[in-house]
Amino acid sequence: IAIAQKKKPGAVDNFVDVTAGIGSSQFTGALAYVYNWKVGKRKRWELGLGARFTSYFGSNLYFRTAPAKLTSGKTDPTVLFTEDIDANIDSVLFPKAQMNSLNLSLNFGYNFSKKFSAGLTIDAIGFSFGKKQSGVYYGNNFATGVPVTAKPTGFNVLLISDNDKGSLNSELFARYKWNDSWGVKLGLQFFFAEYTTNTEVQTTPGGDKNDRFRKKMAGVGIGVTYNFKK
Repeated sequence: IAIAQKKKPGAVDNFVDVTAGIGSSQFTGALAYVYNWKVGKRKRWELGLGARFTSYFGSNLYFRTAPAKLTSGKTDPTVLFTEDIDANIDSVLFPKAQMNSLNLSLNFGYNFSKKFSAGLTIDAIGFSFGKKQSGVYYGNNFATGVPVTAKPTGFNVLLISDNDKGSLNSELFARYKWNDSWGVKLGLQFFFAEYTTNTEVQTTPGGDKNDRFRKKMAGVGIGVTYNFKK
């Protein structure tokens, strides 16, 4: 009597991926390592950690006031649903922007089948570095610009919306594996790029000082993945 047994799904999903993100006048290249544990009775859900290195490039972009306490006047979870305070929003124009970030990521996924899956990865904490850049600071009425220099904000941490600090990458994607090792993915990429100016160049109508300015990129993410053999 022959008894056929189905091969049990692996307990982990362990892979590296290379992803290009394309936005308006912005581009990212990312290299990530992901280690997910498969959970649930059928091992379809995935939870895990990873590490991601991202290089960001942009040209002729306005970076807006970053801290949530200035943009919305709040730092609690309701900041997600609060409109910006226009009088507090100033900007710095950078003809060129380039920074690099290395972050620990949080990963979530679901396997529809052996070949098709979807996932979400969010940078949680890490650091950024890059060359100083020259820019022009403008008040919200775009009066005469003031020359400034800035460098990437050094410390990155995921909080809530504008409470985030530094440069953070996140992706929502679908993946197709054409064999046990190689796959391709397509999705949406969101990147927060942040610079800190050499002086607290902004003074709000309420008298608050600020030196952090952020650009939010939403773009298409295209990548290749390689799974390690279990």
